Amino acid sequence: CFAVIRRAPHEFKISCLADIKALFPPDSHPFYAGFGNRDTDELSYLKVGIPMGKIFIINPKGEVAVNRRVNTKSYMSLHALVNRVFPPLSSPPEQEDYNTWNYWKMPVADI
Repeated sequence: CFAVIRRAPHEFKISCLADIKALFPPDSHPFYAGFGNRDTDELSYLKVGIPMGKIFIINPKGEVAVNRRVNTKSYMSLHALVNRVFPPLSSPPEQEDYNTWNYWKMPVADI
């Protein structure tokens, strides 16, 4: 709490992230990426082991910067990168789309 009062919120964030990381085994890396809106967020994420290329800083114009360069101009272009940056752990099982018809329809009777 003292770090926030001193106007050093990144120190508080680093402390919180380090506490969360300590809940996992020492050889694990629980943080995969980080999003923020200040340069100090980048510093915080680097301190807990998030690679520079997976730290996304959103500037006041809404542009997303990676490695301090605005590579993607919008959230929609970031969405296009999602499968490359955040690969799926496994493929989800096939399932019907959720809608009111599928939820409320009567099950087929056994004959």
